[in-house]
Amino acid sequence: MCRGFPPREGARPLSDHPDGTAYPGGAMSRPAATLTTAQVAGLLGVKVETVYAYVSRGLLEPVRRGGPGGSLFDAAAVQALRGGLSRPARRATGDPVEVRTQLTRIEGDRLSYRGRDAVELSRTASFEEVCALLWATDAAQAREPGESSRATLERLRQALPPRTGVLDRLKHAVLVAGATDPGRHDRRPEAVVQAGERSQGFMLAGLGGPPGGSVAEALAAGLGAPDVADVEAALVLLADHDMAVSTTALRVAVSGGADLYSALLAALATADSPLHAMAPATAVGWVREALDDPHAVLGQALASDRPPIGFGHRVYQHVDPRAEELYRRVTARADRAVTDAVDLVRGELLERRGWPMTVDLPLALWTVVEGLPRDAGPALFATARTAGWTAHALEELEEPGMRFRLTGIYTGER
Repeated sequence: MCRGFPPREGARPLSDHPDGTAYPGGAMSRPAATLTTAQVAGLLGVKVETVYAYVSRGLLEPVRRGGPGGSLFDAAAVQALRGGLSRPARRATGDPVEVRTQLTRIEGDRLSYRGRDAVELSRTASFEEVCALLWATDAAQAREPGESSRATLERLRQALPPRTGVLDRLKHAVLVAGATDPGRHDRRPEAVVQAGERSQGFMLAGLGGPPGGSVAEALAAGLGAPDVADVEAALVLLADHDMAVSTTALRVAVSGGADLYSALLAALATADSPLHAMAPATAVGWVREALDDPHAVLGQALASDRPPIGFGHRVYQHVDPRAEELYRRVTARADRAVTDAVDLVRGELLERRGWPMTVDLPLALWTVVEGLPRDAGPALFATARTAGWTAHALEELEEPGMRFRLTGIYTGER
């Protein structure tokens, strides 16, 4: 497998210097009061890749994208961003600036759960063992719904519109799990763990997974995935990822007194976005285009200031370890033409723009290669993340209630 190359020392994006020549006076020919990408990076004191990240997050908007002379940015907007980045955040007394956790550590390009490397765990541990590790319990097992609850879920599945999205179906499954649990408001740690196991079981039933077996076996059967080992590995790799927005939403809900089922609904609602759990489904179309004509797709990607779906990460600068491990597994059974096409695109995007492949790309590729339903990636993501969400709920129960209180800075009419 061909891996992408790290950015060369001192390399500039091609959009800044398309022909490699200097402009008269050492500056590029451009409208007044605009800055090149390299100049923006110098003014803000960041890497060029960070400027691209600011663009992808909507913090900067180019006045001209790519083309001759490269991208240009309004100097006043850059100065305003510079002031915002240097200004200390205002907050109310007692508001948390950061959330302390003993669960997940992301350091450089490594991911670990309670000090255990996540990639290594994906090769040696079951998803249930990782749940037990995150929940600090001796064992964990999804709790299957009883006959009455399973019948309720089936009636609900039949009542939903045929094209109901996978995360909506999982939300309904969690809703039924909570509504039929007489102990849903029990906030003791052991009760929260049981609620997490119960939620997993109902989610699997909501996806059509057969009763019995492990989470990976039930999910593979529900999705029609041929290799249970790959599903198991993906579940482990996606079990938690520190303070993602969905995890933050869950912690806020728990801090406000919500039971785990309601907090999981908050997390699922936040994750139900093409920028989060739905990203693998969004990337499926892009992957198909890339496999059909990788050079054309690469050209389109390099002409943009924003990374295509499946590339560019806010946390990892060079390698998303989850993506590399899943990509290794997926391409082990893929045709050479498939791996060549993807390797070309991901290698060039990393070298030229510093956009590493994210976990969304191999999930989308897995969907295409195995002929799985388009929403297989989001289904796998949400099922896996119940492990981390439940673990964060357990941690949040040890904190003072109602501790999340942001301070709004009023900018309206006075």
